[in-house]
Amino acid sequence: MPLTRTPALPSYFMTLTLDGELDTRSTPALCELTSQVLSEGSRHLTMDLAAVTECDAASLFTLLGIRQAIHHAGGSLTLANPSQCVQHALSRSTLNGALPLHDVLAQQPPEHPAHPDASRSDPG
Repeated sequence: MPLTRTPALPSYFMTLTLDGELDTRSTPALCELTSQVLSEGSRHLTMDLAAVTECDAASLFTLLGIRQAIHHAGGSLTLANPSQCVQHALSRSTLNGALPLHDVLAQQPPEHPAHPDASRSDPG
């Protein structure tokens, strides 16, 4: 599955675009990229799911785990533009409602607290 990173401003926002099959073969790469993005300082991630062509139940549980890990790191995960197969997989799973999906991709997730560095004033 090709994964595309699109940084946003401020730098602690990041959009990950998923393209292709979201299944047990592709989720390890998604977890690795998510971990890398978090280690680089992004805390508020949006995953654009519009180009996902296949989605299984295990992948939905992986997304839930990613969401919980990001939350524990002080961030947030927004799932945007769910494709038909993502919506279908979610409707057949026990996770319906546990993974909030948004129909449109926002520039930034709404109503997030300011990044700790953003409150510091520049003396110069």
